[in-house]
Amino acid sequence: MLSLEEHLLSKPCQNYLLINYGTPEAIVLGKSNDQKTLVIDQPNVPLIRRFSGGGTVYVDESTIFVSWILSKELAHAKCVDTLFDWTVSGLQKAHPQLPIHRIETDYVLENKKIGGTAQYVKKDRILHHTSFLFHFCKKKMELLKSPLKVPSYRQNRSHEEFLTSLNHHFKSPKDFVEPYIEQLKLEFHVEEISILELLVDMQQPKQTVFL
Repeated sequence: MLSLEEHLLSKPCQNYLLINYGTPEAIVLGKSNDQKTLVIDQPNVPLIRRFSGGGTVYVDESTIFVSWILSKELAHAKCVDTLFDWTVSGLQKAHPQLPIHRIETDYVLENKKIGGTAQYVKKDRILHHTSFLFHFCKKKMELLKSPLKVPSYRQNRSHEEFLTSLNHHFKSPKDFVEPYIEQLKLEFHVEEISILELLVDMQQPKQTVFL
């Protein structure tokens, strides 16, 4: 069965922003990630493999998922780099007090990772996944092994030293998400719709989708 993102990628012209938080805990592996080398044996949490690339992440109710699914006809969605730079710019406008920027394939506050990304590109469509850390548990992060390939700016730091979280800057995920939506409304016609309208023939849990 197709995931929601795969289903929306099949739409020829429509553009979507999906935002979701409050998910049960799980470990999400990228399309080609090797479970044995990246996850401890018997982690006792569900393992999910996504259809896009990117690394392996632990997610739970404190993870904020943000996914753009766009037509490549849009100027800022021509390729992975232009889309990533545009999403960073939007967050900077929404939160000028937040020192957020991009390093390699990560969203970063100063020199600490705040969110990882995964991409999927088709001939005429592009997807940009992000999982932002609103809060994280050091013990849960220990379910993940250190990958063989790490970003150069990590500089051999542990998970605890390398990561930071949004709860140092916001009281709730809503405080991070809503100003971003308001910023987008200054640039685009934004229509909020129920996920049920998109999932009428797909048996999936209710989420929130912004179009």
